Amino acid sequence: MFEFAYPKFFWLFTILIPYIVYEIFIKERYRIKIAFPTTNKLLKIKKRNDFMLYIPLILRVVVISLIIIALARPRMADKKQIVTGKGIDIILTIDVSGSMQAIDFKPKNRLQAAKKVAARFIEKRRNDRIGLVTFAEYAFTKCPITLDYNILMHILDSVKIDEDANGTAIGMGLATAVARLKDSKAKSRVVILITDGRNNTGEIDPFTAAQLATTYGIKVYVIGVGKEGFADFPVQTPFGVQYRKIKSDLDMKSLNKIAELTGTKRAYRAKNSDELKLIMDEINKMEKSEIKIKNYYQYKEVYRNYLLAAFILMLLDFLFRTLIRKGLI
Repeated sequence: MFEFAYPKFFWLFTILIPYIVYEIFIKERYRIKIAFPTTNKLLKIKKRNDFMLYIPLILRVVVISLIIIALARPRMADKKQIVTGKGIDIILTIDVSGSMQAIDFKPKNRLQAAKKVAARFIEKRRNDRIGLVTFAEYAFTKCPITLDYNILMHILDSVKIDEDANGTAIGMGLATAVARLKDSKAKSRVVILITDGRNNTGEIDPFTAAQLATTYGIKVYVIGVGKEGFADFPVQTPFGVQYRKIKSDLDMKSLNKIAELTGTKRAYRAKNSDELKLIMDEINKMEKSEIKIKNYYQYKEVYRNYLLAAFILMLLDFLFRTLIRKGLI
């Protein structure tokens, strides 16, 4: 950012520039000094183009202008920030089992809705490290906690349904997220768990994983997605994709117990995309980072450039006036 440290010096323009114009343009126009007048010199002066009279004026105006600008101290200001305090470490833990293909959520299905609100959640965070875990029959760390939101968003966008999975291991998903946060030094550590089913596989059950989270002081926000009753589910057939009604198998009782064990009291239930968005917004408001940002500036002074240009033009002005007096131009 370009700025002037002392812009008050610009008022000099209102005094010096009119004075220079008067001295050169008014007085010098009718006064020509010749040290040793001769007939040849007088003839040259008579034939001289009046434009010559303007060159000293232009040079001096520019010189004075450059000096005034230098006095105003032009400089380049580079804004910097000092961030103090600690952010929050967050692991987004998303169910990618086959049932997340149900199309009761916009824009496409439950998984796409979960990814969309997760991306929106990430965009609203500042100075928080966020990671991503997915789970179906097995749990995988897709992205360790990071401040590089661009990479995180790219990985989130690539998340797909695990079509080869046979079951939903909620306990394994939560345990994997806890493992990623247990050594964190952040002031607050949070898991946001999104699922549409019940735990029916995996080596660690959800309650053991929840107790593990409690041991490390990790809060778990649990969100159950899926409307009650039946939902359309896509099935691949020899005739293309067809839709069948499948009953929701969301185990809200177990999800509530996970939330209770980890200190968030209750699980959330989202029956459509709008409710899921509101739930994520509520979690976003509750988990605020205690970050203090102090702005400061680093300056690069550029007034020397203006002074150098003024000095060069002063030399040109002196040279020009000397040549005029000697009748060489």
